[in-house]
Amino acid sequence: MVGNPKLRQNCWVLDDVLPLDHRIPERYLAAAPEGVVQNFCNLLSRDVYSEGDAQSLYSYVMARQGEMSAPFLTMLELWLADELKHYEALRRTYHSLAGVDFADMDRHFAARHHEFEPLQVALADEFTLLVTLMFDEIGSVYSYRRDLKEYYRHFGQNIERIGHHLVKDEGMHFNNAAEVLLACHRHRFSEVKGFLEKISRLESSLKTYYKTFFLDHAQEQHRFPQPFNQVISRVILARLGLGQRPSAAELKHLWQWVPEGYSLVPISPDRPAG
Repeated sequence: MVGNPKLRQNCWVLDDVLPLDHRIPERYLAAAPEGVVQNFCNLLSRDVYSEGDAQSLYSYVMARQGEMSAPFLTMLELWLADELKHYEALRRTYHSLAGVDFADMDRHFAARHHEFEPLQVALADEFTLLVTLMFDEIGSVYSYRRDLKEYYRHFGQNIERIGHHLVKDEGMHFNNAAEVLLACHRHRFSEVKGFLEKISRLESSLKTYYKTFFLDHAQEQHRFPQPFNQVISRVILARLGLGQRPSAAELKHLWQWVPEGYSLVPISPDRPAG
């Protein structure tokens, strides 16, 4: 039986937060800690496009919409609207920080090739899509918390507000996916723990990001402490009533950890930061 999930959306207007013609005042660029401007540019050069990849995932799933429940499709519409707003928000952030032309970003994005075959285990059906979405979105919550702390907060109130909205939106996506699972898929909850272990292993084995939105953290696993996937899996299990939530200290460690000898987490293994 399909229930009635309580779906929520963080409603905010991008033009009110970060106008299209926004420019970061020079004083913020001058005052940013060493390495922060370049590293933020490098980070945005990935994040802009991985947010836009939500459209490819949506199109892939909607080609099979006859297999999906009405609550799932409603949730997916809210999710896509938010992710495309994130894409535009990060485009504006990247443009204001690095001066990259919007037309150049459009050309780069249009040339992307989306490979869904390596992620088939996550795309099998509505249940696996929802659990993977929870895994991906709660990972993004802690990823964006780190980014907010290390980057967004240094470039003025407008950019910092974008970071806060990204965290809040991803948290709502996580909860909306949980609501649909609780309403429609309780009969498969015995599979959740094993499936989380499977997609965690998959992400670790990918070594790259296939431009499908899902498991984009495969390209930045070095930015997080080793138990990251195990801790966020416990957050998911707790949200579904299947386990105990990690402690506040464990959760804080996910986004405040830095490798020994660094002041910032390296953006990529061969590009140290700070």
